[in-house]
Order: sequence, then C-alpha cells, then structure tokens
Amino acid sequence: MQNPARLKPFPQQEELLRRISEGDERAYALFFKHYYTLLKPFVLRFTRSVPDTEEVLQDIFLRVWLHRDKITDIAYIDAWVYKVASRECLSFLRKNLSDKDKLTDIKESQEFPDLPGASPLDTISLAEINRAISIVVENMPAQRRKIFRMSRDEGLKPAEIAESLSLSVSTVKNVLTTCLKEIRAYLVRAGFDFLLLLPLLLKNF
Repeated sequence: MQNPARLKPFPQQEELLRRISEGDERAYALFFKHYYTLLKPFVLRFTRSVPDTEEVLQDIFLRVWLHRDKITDIAYIDAWVYKVASRECLSFLRKNLSDKDKLTDIKESQEFPDLPGASPLDTISLAEINRAISIVVENMPAQRRKIFRMSRDEGLKPAEIAESLSLSVSTVKNVLTTCLKEIRAYLVRAGFDFLLLLPLLLKNF
C-alpha cells in the first residue's frame, strides 16, 4: 500500500487549499487532477474492478469537496486524503462482501484507462449538461430539491443551509452527496463521463 508520506505535494499547495476552502472550483479541478492520478491504483487494489474504482473515486472526491471548509485546518493533507479514500474503500468492501459470486468473478488484473489529454469540456455542450441536471433535480423529493438548489443556485455552504432549514450540517452534506450520486447515475446513463465532469458539477457545492 502506498505510503501517504511519500506523496509529492501538488504545486502551490497552501494557496490552492485556501482557494478550495472558499469554493474555487478551478482550484479544486487542479486538486482533483493531482489526487485522481495518485488514488486510482490505491483504490483499484481494493475493488479489483475498473467500474467500481471509478465509483469509489467519485465518492472520495465528493466527500472531500463537501468538507472543503475545514481543508485549510488539516496539517497533513496527503494523509487526510488517503484516510478519506481508505474509509470509502472499506465502505465499498462492506457493501460487496456478501456478494460472493461477484467477488469471485472479478479479474485480478485489469487495465485502468488513462485520462485523455484533451478536456472533454471543450466539446460538451454546457446547456445539454444543465438540461440533464435539471431533469434529475425536478424529480427529486421536495426537501432534497430545495437543499440542492440552495447549494448550487444560491451558493450557500452546508452550514448556512443547515441553519436556514434547522437541520444538522451532516444531514445537509449527506443530502448533497445523495443528490450528486443521483446526477452521476443519470449522466452516466446518458453517456457522459462523470469523473471528468466532476469539477464542473461540484461548482457552488
């Protein structure tokens, strides 16, 4: 297992973390690109499956983003990211442990596709993406839809939403995670690459 202490810090780490804590999605896209490359072989050791690896990576980066307000207080960011990753991997194993048939069918080695050099955001219509998101949001339960819109459209942080709706911050974060998972599932079915769109979808979360 890779030792987090041996990881190379990403460029201008302190400044990037500050920007991420303030909700800067461009800074988070750099963070995402750096840690995605480092984490994918780590996660693959647990899942032994390319599709499952992508699912777990998505959950990891969602968790990191939803806790961005605390990110500048973390002394060892690499160790913290790996701690989040380890928890998501263990959660994956717990959910799949009982499915013995699936586990025995997983191949020991699979090639993990490299990210293409060019960003797909250069060619994907943002209007089309937003329409797809709107379809999902309109079909959400009322409370979930309200929390999503307060976060994305009004730019409120989880703590602000929690205070406004008399909810706990953890409840709001869990709801936002559920929202993004629903959107992820819909976009994947529609043919979009969710991992590469993740920085865009996290805007204002």
